[in-house]
Amino acid sequence: MHVLNAFSRNQPELSLAALSALVGIDKVIVHRMLKTMMEGGVVEQDHTTKQYRLGPKVGDFAAVRRSMVRPVEHAVDLLLSVHEKTDETVHLAQLEDEFVIVTFSVSSTQGLRVVMSVGERLPFYCTGPGLLYLAYADAEFREIELSRRMRRRASGTITDRKVIESILPDIRKKGIAIVDSTYSDGSKAITAPIFNKSGQLIAAASVLGPSIRLQGKDETRVETMIVNAAQQISKRHGYQTKRNS
Repeated sequence: MHVLNAFSRNQPELSLAALSALVGIDKVIVHRMLKTMMEGGVVEQDHTTKQYRLGPKVGDFAAVRRSMVRPVEHAVDLLLSVHEKTDETVHLAQLEDEFVIVTFSVSSTQGLRVVMSVGERLPFYCTGPGLLYLAYADAEFREIELSRRMRRRASGTITDRKVIESILPDIRKKGIAIVDSTYSDGSKAITAPIFNKSGQLIAAASVLGPSIRLQGKDETRVETMIVNAAQQISKRHGYQTKRNS
């Protein structure tokens, strides 16, 4: 457990020597532990750098935890209603450690559609849910996430940190994130925040569809529906909308 807890958002990859120093255990013993954990998929090693990181099995553990405590139980009926009215892909995403994970998704039945799978990891810098989490996060969280490598995934992907930081205040002010061709070409996401009783962002609800369909009045209609659904889900978690005096 000491070895596993040595990995963090600040240090997602560590060498054998660094791990040994952090946990205060001889390198020979730590190496033996890592070998066992690698066999179980709990830890994996980068073949190039030889550094260690948490393995895919940790994601399976997280999925079990999410199945026990997650906002989706309060959201399914409302998200299915949005899906029924729009026939676009609708999904819910939540922050899990250093990733935004899709925890619920229902796909469009139309021939031209955008598909999102449960368990998919969404980058912070180029997805609606990711940008929402950045917009509502504290400075330390943003610093960590925006310091990571950002690669161009689609024609509209923004990889300039300053540009991303400049759009976050507007996302928070409006309470919605709309991205077009940033994660995949030709797809648009309209994402609204879900809060708990304390006003903490606990999930993001999105409508995904081809950019050519989510334009003008259709975009406005979908935006209204997903925002209303997110607000109702938030109320089920005890969140009360702030009113101006």
